[in-house]
Amino acid sequence: MYENNNKAIVKKLAKRSIKTNRMRNVFAVLAIILTTVLFTTVFTIGISMVKSIEYSIMRQVGSSDHGGFKYLTTEEYEIIKKHKTIKEYGITVPVALAENPELAKRQIEISYIDENGAKYRFISPLHKGNMPKRENEIVLDTITLDMLGLGYELGQDITLDYSINGKDYSKKFVLTGYYEGDIVSMASSACVSKEFIEKNLSEIDQKRSKEDGSYTGTILLDVMLNNKFNIEEKLLKILYDSGFEEGSISYGINWAYMGSGSSIELSNIIPLVGLLLLIMLSGYLIIYNLFYISVVKDIRFYGLLKTIGTTSSQLKRLIIKQAMILSFIGVPFGLAMGYLVGIILLPYVLQILTFSHSAISINPIIFVGSALFSIITVLVSCHKPARYAAKTSPMEAVRYTGLSNYGNKKTKKSGKGVRLYKMAFSNVFRNKKKAFVVIVSLSLSMILLNSVYTIVSGFDMDKYLSGQAGTDFTIGDATFYRWRFEEENSNAVTEELCNEIEQLAGVEGVGKLYNKQVIIPTTGEMELLAKDEVETEDKSILEGIIRNKEIWIDMYGIDNILYPLLNEYIIHGEFDDELFKTGNYAVIYKGLWDINIYDIGDKINILSDEGQNKEYTIMAIVDRLPLYMYSGKVIVGAVNIYIPSEEYTRYTDNISIMTALFNVEDEYIPNMDQYIQNKIKEIPTLDYRSKAVYEQEYNDMVNTYNAVGYTLSLIIGLIGILNFINVMITSIISRRQEFATMQSIGMTNKQLRKMLIFEGLYYALITFAVVLVIGIPIIYFGVNSYAGGMSFFSYHFTILPIFICMPILIVISGIIPALCFTNIKNISVVERLREIE
Repeated sequence: MYENNNKAIVKKLAKRSIKTNRMRNVFAVLAIILTTVLFTTVFTIGISMVKSIEYSIMRQVGSSDHGGFKYLTTEEYEIIKKHKTIKEYGITVPVALAENPELAKRQIEISYIDENGAKYRFISPLHKGNMPKRENEIVLDTITLDMLGLGYELGQDITLDYSINGKDYSKKFVLTGYYEGDIVSMASSACVSKEFIEKNLSEIDQKRSKEDGSYTGTILLDVMLNNKFNIEEKLLKILYDSGFEEGSISYGINWAYMGSGSSIELSNIIPLVGLLLLIMLSGYLIIYNLFYISVVKDIRFYGLLKTIGTTSSQLKRLIIKQAMILSFIGVPFGLAMGYLVGIILLPYVLQILTFSHSAISINPIIFVGSALFSIITVLVSCHKPARYAAKTSPMEAVRYTGLSNYGNKKTKKSGKGVRLYKMAFSNVFRNKKKAFVVIVSLSLSMILLNSVYTIVSGFDMDKYLSGQAGTDFTIGDATFYRWRFEEENSNAVTEELCNEIEQLAGVEGVGKLYNKQVIIPTTGEMELLAKDEVETEDKSILEGIIRNKEIWIDMYGIDNILYPLLNEYIIHGEFDDELFKTGNYAVIYKGLWDINIYDIGDKINILSDEGQNKEYTIMAIVDRLPLYMYSGKVIVGAVNIYIPSEEYTRYTDNISIMTALFNVEDEYIPNMDQYIQNKIKEIPTLDYRSKAVYEQEYNDMVNTYNAVGYTLSLIIGLIGILNFINVMITSIISRRQEFATMQSIGMTNKQLRKMLIFEGLYYALITFAVVLVIGIPIIYFGVNSYAGGMSFFSYHFTILPIFICMPILIVISGIIPALCFTNIKNISVVERLREIE
């Protein structure tokens, strides 16, 4: 026996089959479009998010180069720059930091930067003007100009204060250009000319600058390599090939590329895989159902094809060919729509990650990957229907009526006659696969919708704000908010300023937090830090602590109005206000390496400025303090200690207020905001934070979850509803003969319509039961695994979205069967009965 291989005929049959199944085609194309939209949205957001995060980190770091070599002498620079691995490079020559009082809130780095370096550091192209060429010319960013209170006019004189090797300078420059500053960047660049370097730094000893840590006159070599993979290995190879040893020259990798070439952590890939599988399942349920019902409906046709010699493989190709033709229609539309949805949702997703810059990717992987996943979903979906059609024998196909074979099931007897709702219930589960597909498809969207609502409703603004702002306002020296607070500086927050604020209308008391670094001798427990079992990257620092037998700690003086804020974060011991006020007790904050060096009841000895020893008993231990409760500077400290402010002021002559916190009655908040802004104009080194800023940040985050979560729920919900509509339509069409038989023995159109409405309602009610019984545990574990680790999230049981969706689903379940029945009721019973023959 020879197998037929009529590819042209199969193609022709596929096209004709598509023409005769117009309703199925509409639903299939819509399903493919929605599935592709989901895939494309995920790929667009995912790839654009990676690009956006990378770009945002570049902006924070202030450079887009792959990496670089730091603080080179001219001789070292001339050797390294010639290495063949370096595709392109730029240089920066540091001069000093600007020390103008108006610039205290931001680090302004005066440097010479060449053309490539300016490009890497987002300086070039300039917003306006040209890079400096003469000694007295300079380029600044808009942030620096704003802080100096100057306009953006080229040619204006600008005086900068700075110091080199202990000598103070105040030099007048002419502005030749400016660029857009970026507030997320850690510093701004003030670009001087090469002529300035030659005339002012020619006598600088580069090696000495490197040794004393000023780095004035050394060269920073920023390099671009062939690609961004394995940057560290390439930089080390450049060093070795150039004749230098590791450690002799500092090098750095751009943080934005730190993940490139590294292994992907399982915890990061599982959510993505889970989301892709969820989309595939949603698409599979409807596409599979469409083709399965289509095959069942046309099973006689496939049986007849078999009787004339069509092989099983040809029948499979026939069905798959139809699916591919429909995919070629639906996938392009889905790619375009999904990319648009992804672009719209991307900023919301980035808000969750607190990245301010978005970079939309047009990577071909977005479209190729989305199309590939969509086509795979279609192929997987139509595989079983195709196999079902291929294995059905010609005789079975010809005899097929669309009714399930109940085998030897006993006939049900009823003394009360047939009830429509009982018939409808039996019809729902007559084809268990069909019922399963519809119920799962509808349940998925409701489970996802309820999960999103549970997450969003579980967010607690008070908890969120408690980690960001303990009071309505905090004020502090600008260095405090830049993690550079030093108690010996002349800080902006003074006792006089705090007293002035306390007298303003609506202010409910000002709580001050003082800070000072002190030295204490090491203990035996601290010496354990240097042993091998302690995992830390600061091993050399630890060894120095043990060698010197002393360690720096931060000591804080805290006003009694702030005691409740401290009490919130106690993990061991109890806070007693009265005992604490005596000045003999202290609260400690766990150290840098998260090791308990002290325990409740232990004594800690500290020397005062006059050399007197004071012993404090540890009353309690706090952990995970919010940022506004401790100094921003990173110190190598074993512990931070909190004592009453009265005790603190007796202890030291250097009364340095780190920050002041206060609440304001709601009606006076706008006035207070304006008051502080006016004060900042008087005191440029003063800065502040308000709770309103963090409230807006919280609202933006919640809106993000709403936009992304509900959009995904809506699309999956549409797929579920389409699946349900398709099931009802194809079910009614395929059961035309059955309905005709029932009508021929006395069933009316009204009874038939009522039975179909019951069937639709059963789908809705069973879906509701499945979501309640199976969906709620899934929601609980899913929500807690995703959001349970967030400090401002608390799980609250809710099924409100399910109950809101149910009336909608019930209405749809009742209307669709009635509308579908209208399409066949106009065909006479006799005409439908003839189809059986």
